Amino acid sequence: MSNTENIAVEGTIPTAVQNTQPNGPEQLTMTMQEQRTRRLTRTATGLLLFWALVLQHVYADASEKKPMLTTGHANQVGVNQQRLELAADLVEESIDGGKIPNAVILVAKDGKIILHEAFGHRDIQRKVPMRTDSLFRMASNSKALTAAGIMLLVERGKVDLDQPVGAYLKAFDNEKWKKITLRHLLTHTSGIRIKPLFLTPLIQNSASHPTAPDLILEVERFAAISGQHQAGATYSYNNAGYNILAGVIEKITGSYKTHLKQHIYNPLGMSDSCNHEPDADHSRMSTISRLQKDGSWTAGWQPGDAPDWPFPRGSGGMVTSARDFAVFCQMLLNGGRYGNQQIIRSESISEMTNPQNENCPAAVHYGLGWKVHEPGGTFEHSGSDGTYVWVDPKMNLIGMLLTQSNGTKPPRTEFRKLVESACIQPDLPRK
Repeated sequence: MSNTENIAVEGTIPTAVQNTQPNGPEQLTMTMQEQRTRRLTRTATGLLLFWALVLQHVYADASEKKPMLTTGHANQVGVNQQRLELAADLVEESIDGGKIPNAVILVAKDGKIILHEAFGHRDIQRKVPMRTDSLFRMASNSKALTAAGIMLLVERGKVDLDQPVGAYLKAFDNEKWKKITLRHLLTHTSGIRIKPLFLTPLIQNSASHPTAPDLILEVERFAAISGQHQAGATYSYNNAGYNILAGVIEKITGSYKTHLKQHIYNPLGMSDSCNHEPDADHSRMSTISRLQKDGSWTAGWQPGDAPDWPFPRGSGGMVTSARDFAVFCQMLLNGGRYGNQQIIRSESISEMTNPQNENCPAAVHYGLGWKVHEPGGTFEHSGSDGTYVWVDPKMNLIGMLLTQSNGTKPPRTEFRKLVESACIQPDLPRK
């Protein structure tokens, strides 16, 4: 075999090369250059391998499946079953005592639904029993969905939370609203003190307003109203602000309700959920009961009635089941992920569920669509038709007490305390 066919061994110079190498300092210099080249090659190869491993972990994390809600038992997730049953008994006693007409309760921990029961009647006069799959008008719990809808637009570069409302709805591009941003509306710190959900009477359909009654037409009427306080400096719960946000979504996407359906409800399998009463299954909905002074109940809104407003709104209007809303909450606990789908970015979830006082000094106890208490802590919300939901990231816990009664006081605080005590003093997990 000729010298030129010899295979080089690492750390040596092939014979063919040796035979052509000059003697003396020049040969030494070339050998050092080759050694440097080999070292650089090894370093580059090592870096490539390192980043390949990093990317492998990144993609593995991105594709990691997060918990999807399934039915389980309290003992599976270390919760005291007896204490949990006390929470259910409390709700049943409230119905028996005439304090509330009905309820569906749900508790989920670590992705397991460990309590889901129905009590009372969804139609008292006709004695139609409440069911665990009954549908609820969620009222202000809808704000969490409106906020999520806005955050999806932020992620797509369609809106900026810190831009004025007038950047997206031209009617608000005026002196009165120039310092009020989307974030101010989301946190109820706009300084605006508009009491009604919409100004009435609504604009009627006519040749000059062929789309009336219409969400965008109605919210644009708010643009003539001045703020009473500096934006960001004060907190005052405001439904009109969330209806303006729904108008922003509608303006950009073409439909507020379709935007939520396509990007939240459908991917999460929330088939019971919508944002306007006419779109819901009325055969599963409840009468909104009102407690009278004599202890009797009268009917408010009933299935089959016209909606409160002729178009979807952002301050309320969502109709859903307990399980559907729990799926939404589990997605939030998962950092925006459900199963193998990333519905909303984890950064957006963090914005929604933490105090916003760094951006709006007055937003100490409100995130985006949720009431909050401390960074990383529990977030919660209630609705005027009797709904209440809380989510505790530290306990990995979802709790809800849903009724359909306006003007009553369901035992929310007591129910929540009993549920939390069941988690704090648990049974041993099953093997």
